[in-house]
Amino acid sequence: MSLTHFKVDKNIIHPILGVSFINFVLMVVILIMSTTIFARPSGVQMEFPLFKEGAGSSGRTVQITVTGENVIYIDGRVVTLNELRHFLAQGNFMRDSLMIKADARASMGRVADILDLCRGISGASVNVSTIL
Repeated sequence: MSLTHFKVDKNIIHPILGVSFINFVLMVVILIMSTTIFARPSGVQMEFPLFKEGAGSSGRTVQITVTGENVIYIDGRVVTLNELRHFLAQGNFMRDSLMIKADARASMGRVADILDLCRGISGASVNVSTIL
């Protein structure tokens, strides 16, 4: 049997098999397109309002500032997270308001840590804003 005498009289791919293959390819394309459309990066997105001076509280305002380098300031004095924890635990903030100012480049994890520390203070007004 030589190849010169080999002859195909019918179509190699049956039409029903061709249609099912096209359906399979379209389903894969739709699956890939839908997963790329709905894919979002993981994490928490936090947006803070801009700071307006004079919040209208009757007491003093304690400013906690977080810079882009994640340095924490209390009223202009550099402190660590542990010193901030002791400051908030020992202070009486019943009539005071706490203003947390975060730089736009500051770590949101650091801001969340400070908010977590402020959560245990009863009676204090805690405000969060961004610095432009």
